[in-house]
Amino acid sequence: MIDTDELAKRNADFADGGSFAALKLMPSGSLTVIGCVDPRVDPSDVLRLKLGEAAVIRNVGGRVTPAALRTLGMLSNVHPL
Repeated sequence: MIDTDELAKRNADFADGGSFAALKLMPSGSLTVIGCVDPRVDPSDVLRLKLGEAAVIRNVGGRVTPAALRTLGMLSNVHPL
């Protein structure tokens, strides 16, 4: 089991690494994927997505719900999808 101290350390390591600093906030391919929160199914793995290629929204059941549509609306205000 991973505890919060380990997660905080991993986050600090990530932040210090700067390995994703060149990636833009919005996906390079203007692609948004809505998938399930099921940890056994990683949309990036299933769709063979590269880092930064798609925005991924995960919710219970991977359904397009009013909440998912609100999230898409908020994202489009950040940058057109």
